[in-house]
Amino acid sequence: MLILHIILVLLVIIILFLSLALYFFSKKTNYYSKKEKEFIVFVIDIFIEFGDDLGIQSKEQYNKVVDELNKIKNKLLNNKGVD
Repeated sequence: MLILHIILVLLVIIILFLSLALYFFSKKTNYYSKKEKEFIVFVIDIFIEFGDDLGIQSKEQYNKVVDELNKIKNKLLNNKGVD
């Protein structure tokens, strides 16, 4: 009976470990297609080029937004996820 309890605990630990591994791998997975990535990069480029002309934010805010958008753009372009 003790052996069955030990086997059951080991199986529960293995299932928990595998579930956590799947969870962490799924968080790192990129689900954007190549076409979606190209569209997002296009929109970012358009905002960077013409966003300052809109006049809806100050120059400092515009520069901060452009910096963040460039980080997102680089992340999308360098990511070798599912295409």
